[in-house]
Amino acid sequence: MRDFSLNLETISPLAIRADHAPTRAESADYISGTALAGSLATLYRLYYQQNDTQFEELFLSGQVNFPDLYPATFGSKKMQEALTAPVYALPKTAQSCKRFSGFMPLPDEKKVTKDERHGARDALLDWAAFELGNIAQKAGQPIDVTTLLKSLREHKICPYPGCGKPMDHFAGYYRRSEDGRLATSEAEKRLQTRTGINRDTGTVQEGILYNRTVFQEHTRFWGRLKVSEDLITPLKTFIEEVGLSGLLRVGTGRTRGMGKVHVNIKPIAAEQHSIETFKKNLETFNNTLKEVALKWFPQSSYDLALKPFYFAVTLHSPVIIRDPLLRYMGTLASRTLLPDTPEDTITPVYQAASTKRVTGWNELWGTPRTNEYAIDTGSVFLFASAVALDDGMCQALFKLEEEGIGERRAEGFGRLRISDPFHLEEKLR
Repeated sequence: MRDFSLNLETISPLAIRADHAPTRAESADYISGTALAGSLATLYRLYYQQNDTQFEELFLSGQVNFPDLYPATFGSKKMQEALTAPVYALPKTAQSCKRFSGFMPLPDEKKVTKDERHGARDALLDWAAFELGNIAQKAGQPIDVTTLLKSLREHKICPYPGCGKPMDHFAGYYRRSEDGRLATSEAEKRLQTRTGINRDTGTVQEGILYNRTVFQEHTRFWGRLKVSEDLITPLKTFIEEVGLSGLLRVGTGRTRGMGKVHVNIKPIAAEQHSIETFKKNLETFNNTLKEVALKWFPQSSYDLALKPFYFAVTLHSPVIIRDPLLRYMGTLASRTLLPDTPEDTITPVYQAASTKRVTGWNELWGTPRTNEYAIDTGSVFLFASAVALDDGMCQALFKLEEEGIGERRAEGFGRLRISDPFHLEEKLR
């Protein structure tokens, strides 16, 4: 498959339902791949009513993987113009100052003072050192509680000069520029207040008043579109034809003028994600993790019995996985990731994960989808391997990252990153 960056801009207010609860209407903070695929499929049926074969290939065969679209509006002009640079959800191990959260301001950001944001970092290596020390302690190593907790206590307080406030979980979406700078997206929302309509009279219904949270006009979104080689030309032709036509609408309230968007796609250079770069990232993460662990538990005093190879799995979209009894899973098992690897070769070390309910609407059928449960975006899993990294394991992990895991991958589910470089951000950025 070939990768393309899909950029979307809202022309009118956009509302995305997070669920279908009867007593409330929560709004999602991103555009799901399901909503995007459904909107494009509806418009394709209007444009090409007789081309059933092409429709099946584009939307039903799984040869095109539509992405979740994350907010990509930035205060920095340089970040805003980096249209092929990916936007990802921050992992659940990310942390920032509780009072002044966010990445440090970039030089070209406007309306941001120097001390307004104290920076952000990742805590996975801290937790990895703690877990490895805990395993060694249970194996009989003389590690006291104070020593065991040092890696976690070290970053309990914001290290920004003169701050001293506690560190807290940091959520959102971020982009990394070519020079390594980081910035979170600043998608703006607003409340729309509406009245209910009496179906008999067509006038305002007394006692019905509701609010709807919407993305403002000209909010931008980004996603990575994966397309089979055979379908690149027809999909590009279709998106070029309808992308700026104003006919494509996404989300709810479309009959009220909401959800009008413009889209375009750009190819992503193959060298940005090659097997050589991937292997280098694996080795860097593995070496850094071991260095951090030995920093807190020196080899001269303790024997951590470190495994030859460690890697992390970070979810960039929700993952739907079921066991052989069709029960939804709330964690990633080693046999699920690498089924061809001998048993007990890969063992879990640490995880920071949560689950979410997945709802949806089938646009073509006009019916709600069955509720499902998924491991949430940003969840992080750390694994240890009893064998060193070789070409076979590297190829298996690269294939896992390229193809994803679980169900409904054509709708944006199941995307992940192996040993995400963000986990190496130990210092405030």
